[in-house]
Amino acid sequence: MKRKDGEYFSSFVKLDPQSGRPAYTRYNPDSPEGDREIYIPKEINGVKLTGEEREELRAGRVIFLKEMVNRKGEEFSSFIKADLETGRLSYSRTPDGFEQREQFKIPAELWGKTLTATERAQLQDGKAVLIEGMIGFDKKPFAQYVMANFNTGRLDYYNEDPTRKRDASQRNVVAQAQERRQSQGQGQQNRKPKGQSVG
Repeated sequence: MKRKDGEYFSSFVKLDPQSGRPAYTRYNPDSPEGDREIYIPKEINGVKLTGEEREELRAGRVIFLKEMVNRKGEEFSSFIKADLETGRLSYSRTPDGFEQREQFKIPAELWGKTLTATERAQLQDGKAVLIEGMIGFDKKPFAQYVMANFNTGRLDYYNEDPTRKRDASQRNVVAQAQERRQSQGQGQQNRKPKGQSVG
């Protein structure tokens, strides 16, 4: 399948009975918990996996891949392990750096709101998800973007989509720099006539 950004991906797909929308997961939602069928890709960040490496990941063991390329186009190497419940791939600089991340599971409920299978799958996959209908201390419903922080083992809450914010802030920085250049240019033009009238 093709993402909005043009990137291809493979996934298990099942209609979420609560929302009626398709839920995309790296594990077979019909397989039992504790014995999940998970999807292991044939390629990770541009490096093709051998059959043996795929089997190691499927068995929950750690592999090491060199010369992968991240989204910025930078080369990197990393230890990789698949979560046997979610199919999510974790990266670590050391072979035993997965322990804390593995223990963190997305809860079924947040602030009195039961999460749909789609919401849980997206959060477990590291995406920012707008969760509506949570109940605050004042007993009023509220909505916020939620994103799992696997390094701290917590859920982080945002008023705006944090993934879009990064792109927008980069655009703002460029726009501000252009505005500054233009205003400096105008300021210099304005100064010239004054300098001439004094001289």
